[in-house]
Amino acid sequence: MQVQIYRQDDEHDGSGHYDMFLVPYTDEDKVTVMDVLDYISLHYDGSLAYYKHSVCDHGICGRCGLRINGKAALACTTIAETPLLLLEPLRKKDVVRDLVTAP
Repeated sequence: MQVQIYRQDDEHDGSGHYDMFLVPYTDEDKVTVMDVLDYISLHYDGSLAYYKHSVCDHGICGRCGLRINGKAALACTTIAETPLLLLEPLRKKDVVRDLVTAP
């Protein structure tokens, strides 16, 4: 699975860009987008900023909201069903860093 993630850090230059990662999941594995983000953070880039809560996976708090292939969704409950994932922060929210937005 190819995963393209929007990255932005205002503390450095403030400009956004996209990073591409190859993750060894297929659309048949039935993993969530949060699982994909966890894999990238553990195996490729620990500096990736995304919201992860210890009791996530219930879709209750909504803090892991982001755009997945252009549509707003929760990373903890959305199944990664396509061979290419485009992950971006929610629109109309201030980006703190990468996929994390201000409340």
